[in-house]
Amino acid sequence: MSTGPVSLPSRVQRQQAALLAIAASWRHHEADLDGALRAITETAVSAMDVERASVWLFDEARAKIVCEDLFERTPGRHSRGVELAARDFPRYFAALGTEEVIAASDAHSDPRTSEFSERYLSALGIGAMLDAPIRSGGRIVGVLCHEHVGAERSFLADEQNTASYLASLVSLSLELKRRRQSEQQLAESLSLLRAAFDATSEGILALDRGGSVIAHNQRFVEIWGVPKELLGPAGDGGPRLAYLAEQTVDPEGFAERARQLAADPTSERTDLIELRDGRSIERSIRPQWLGGEVIGRVWSYRDVTHARRVEAALRASEEQLRELASRDALTGLFNRRHVQARLGEEVARSLRTGRGFSVAMLDIDHFKRINDEHGHQTGDDVLRAFADELTSRVRKTDCVGRWGGEEFLLVLPETSKSAAHALLQALREHVARERGGLPRFTISVGIAELPGDANEAVTLVAAADARLYEAKHAGRNCVR
Repeated sequence: MSTGPVSLPSRVQRQQAALLAIAASWRHHEADLDGALRAITETAVSAMDVERASVWLFDEARAKIVCEDLFERTPGRHSRGVELAARDFPRYFAALGTEEVIAASDAHSDPRTSEFSERYLSALGIGAMLDAPIRSGGRIVGVLCHEHVGAERSFLADEQNTASYLASLVSLSLELKRRRQSEQQLAESLSLLRAAFDATSEGILALDRGGSVIAHNQRFVEIWGVPKELLGPAGDGGPRLAYLAEQTVDPEGFAERARQLAADPTSERTDLIELRDGRSIERSIRPQWLGGEVIGRVWSYRDVTHARRVEAALRASEEQLRELASRDALTGLFNRRHVQARLGEEVARSLRTGRGFSVAMLDIDHFKRINDEHGHQTGDDVLRAFADELTSRVRKTDCVGRWGGEEFLLVLPETSKSAAHALLQALREHVARERGGLPRFTISVGIAELPGDANEAVTLVAAADARLYEAKHAGRNCVR
């Protein structure tokens, strides 16, 4: 037997009174989702004159709904946590999918709710249900359920409208929570970005399209020493640019490059700026994009002075090591390996260009006698003295090396045999002079020319060596 409806004025008055009450207290619930849901379910039982009201929300997979708050009027009790799976109540979930109000005057026989009859409705004495969909982000996310304990009951249009209004309050509460979470995440992200912005070792200056400063970090101020008043709206052609330019070794070039870059909003570039105080600053420029449009530009500056000095020192050290590896420890001349390499290069060049060159093999006469009579220390001094004299009398393009023991090899690019003979004859005469502090010594020399005597390095050296022995057999202290 259906219960008769409450008279329109009293029913409407009851609904209005409940809605006015929650409206008056709503500001206390805007920042508290759980409190808002409790207030809504309490309002729902009062406005609808039902025993139970509850808020159910879908899980992420939409495979079940979870009770976020259930209010039972008679015991005045709130609870939560019950779950209903779609696989157990497929017709009810299908009805929820229509996103329409479910007004089941006989919940046991209504096909949308009858699945609950045996396991739920009968046990609690529920005869009628009014479920209003909760929407958020353009789709249904849950339901506000009103349960009438007793016989059948018809829920009229005004009651359905009130239920939908209360469901919209749930939607509002969910949206407020989502916005608070988004704002918190945004605040945390901005805080992290600001921390990273200030912690980076690079000085950063962000400008809008007009050249006005929209952001900068402390490191930028430290690198450039920019006065605060220049970090305002002054554009790239203004006093800020002039201030920066005056700190560089090329103010005009710096300013002109900055203007060129500003004129092309999509350009990207990294270059090096030398400052008057000796520092080197690496500058990088990147456009700031938003929605496919350039809305500004980010300039970053990194002090690379120390890094460049370390790099230069490393290069110098590597060069020094290479130089040491190619030098004879005693005389400071190139060693045999390096001379062989240079000789090979000169042969290749000569064959490619058709321009000949000469080599000379030099040997200190009676060097063993110097060692025996004066000692090895004096012998070493003689080798060093001869190396110095040899180096001082040849061109920078010539290659002088210690071939082994008291033998030396001289590579003379683009030098004929006759020119080489004249050079080495003068050297022989200079070496044979008397000198203080060292015993007098002489040298013998053998000269060979490419292509006249050979067409490759090994035979060319062999030809020079053969002529050296001719000079030795001719009485030494001569050039052949």
